[in-house]
Amino acid sequence: MKPDSTNIPRTSSESREDSQSPLTSGSPTPGLLLRWLKKETAPIIEEWVETLSVLSQFYAKRPREELIETVSEAFHANLEFLSLNRLTRIQQFIDYITEKRLAAGFPLSDVQRAFELFRLIVTRKLLAERSLNLLAQSVDAINACLSYTIHRFSEHFQHMHERSIRQHAQDLEQEISMRTAELAESERKYKTLVEEINDGYFVIQNARIIFANQAFCRMHGTTPGQVEGQPFLRFVAPEWRERLRAAYLDAPSGRLVASTIEYARLGCDPEKGATEIKAKTVDLGKGLVTIGMCRDISERVAMERKVRENERLAYVGHLAASLSHEIRNPLSSINMNLQILSDTLQLDGFDKRRLDITVREVSRLENILRQLLDLSRPVSIELGIVDVHELVQGCVDLVEPKTAEKHLKIVQRYARSLSPCRLDAKRLQQALLNLMLNAIEVTDEGRRILVFVKTIRVGKNEFLEVGVRDSGPGVDPAAVSRLFDPFYTTKAQGSGLGLSNVKRIVEAHQGNVEVRNHKGPGATFVMRLPWKV
Repeated sequence: MKPDSTNIPRTSSESREDSQSPLTSGSPTPGLLLRWLKKETAPIIEEWVETLSVLSQFYAKRPREELIETVSEAFHANLEFLSLNRLTRIQQFIDYITEKRLAAGFPLSDVQRAFELFRLIVTRKLLAERSLNLLAQSVDAINACLSYTIHRFSEHFQHMHERSIRQHAQDLEQEISMRTAELAESERKYKTLVEEINDGYFVIQNARIIFANQAFCRMHGTTPGQVEGQPFLRFVAPEWRERLRAAYLDAPSGRLVASTIEYARLGCDPEKGATEIKAKTVDLGKGLVTIGMCRDISERVAMERKVRENERLAYVGHLAASLSHEIRNPLSSINMNLQILSDTLQLDGFDKRRLDITVREVSRLENILRQLLDLSRPVSIELGIVDVHELVQGCVDLVEPKTAEKHLKIVQRYARSLSPCRLDAKRLQQALLNLMLNAIEVTDEGRRILVFVKTIRVGKNEFLEVGVRDSGPGVDPAAVSRLFDPFYTTKAQGSGLGLSNVKRIVEAHQGNVEVRNHKGPGATFVMRLPWKV
């Protein structure tokens, strides 16, 4: 079968002049050689293909059909070169085969040897036929043909290879630039994500913080510049440090001690500084690090405390309702009869004093029972327009007999131009009187009590503050967190219900009550209420 070479493209420039042929200045190729080559076309191509298929691993992997096609075209291009002294076809083939072999990753030497096979096969066949005269006549023409072909191919191959390398380098530069931009964008997005989340994110190595986001810093009252390099436990309340050290700082790689651990932040009230942490210790190749997130759970802790408190109050309410029926009516009868006896019996001296004490204690029991009943029921408020200055003045007037007994002075400080507010006057008076009576009780004779009214702004919200500052011994810091709990009292004769009811009244107004100690004597109790004009 005659090899087909029609698939080889003829796209190379045909403007190259045939006068450039190396055969132009020499003797023409003998006609005998051309006739012999045409006669031996098929055997030469067959042997060339067979030899080529074992020439190298690259040629061995090429399909046989491809080798037949390319060898056939190379043979006919050489034949045209030798017979017509024309370069067009061989140049077109060189362009074609260079691009094809470069794309397949062939080394230059393999293709040079493939071209050289034409000379070797022709020479071997002529020697086998003992055509020494023909061989002698053909050597110069064949050498000139192969010399031009291999030189032209090598030059073009090298040029194309260099261009391919330059293009590859440009592609790599573009890819690196693109990957760098993508990495920068990914890093920016990750940094934005880490910085914008509300949860605190941190990384610890060797027990020291090496990274912390803005949320972590805000939560712990610091800045990124101040937190990095500092021991993590420095930001934890002392009583929680050992637990966190055992959980994370001493944990082996990959060991998650617990799903979550709670701790209190340094310098915060245990409830307001309540924090939940989740972290894991891992090995990133440069030593162990602890990666974690922390969340402010103060609202949740406050809500849980509120739920427990409500459950306790519900129990107290149930108990108070039962006691009311069993105790209140008999107690009222006792009190009434004692009053009658006090009015009808002409007692004096020690007997009268004992009767007065009994009447007073029964009244105190009735008051405790009344507070118990108040505690058992939800606080309902009836809002109305209230002049706060007038309400405070009314409370001052009511306690005037008690302040006169101890020669106490009540100083009043009012907010300027305070508009009337929407409050429950009766409930607020009850709460303020409770605070004022407590202040009178703890303040020594001859000293003073401050009652103040002012407005403050917190963010976009405005609040009304009504407070009482005494000149007593202050409040034990250990007792502050329990001061407003039902039945908690530091007084020998206290019921522990007064401040609890104050808190319930203020919270019914959507406000809050707090106590503030001072460096000097005394403490301040402040009711903060939303200011509704």
